[in-house]
Amino acid sequence: MLSKSFKSTTVLLALTSLFITTSCANTNGSNRTKQTEKTESKTTQEINQNEIDFEKAFFVDVRTPAEFASGHFENSTNIPLDQLEEMLEQFEGHSQIVVYCRSGSRSARAKEILEGHGFTNVINGINQENLDKLK
Repeated sequence: MLSKSFKSTTVLLALTSLFITTSCANTNGSNRTKQTEKTESKTTQEINQNEIDFEKAFFVDVRTPAEFASGHFENSTNIPLDQLEEMLEQFEGHSQIVVYCRSGSRSARAKEILEGHGFTNVINGINQENLDKLK
């Protein structure tokens, strides 16, 4: 038979492990939720806090040429995301750059790339529908 103290120690270790595992899982989930909320609110803030100058902004559709051909925001230029870094010179000299795509994911990545290359005047316009609403 197992001693009473051995059983108590085993139960105590099991409960401690369960507590630690649960605590870690909840902390990670909480951080993940906060991080997602921060990303979502940052995107919304970018659009609300940065007024787009529809007369002077350089509008760039970062979707594929086929997507661009199916319809795009007026006066926009198509520079697909996978060609963005090869075409950085096209972004120089613009007072404001607005990137957009279909859902906002590629344009968010385009914004990161451009800012990584020193552009500070970049707005993620999300998509054509959003730009139409803002105009």
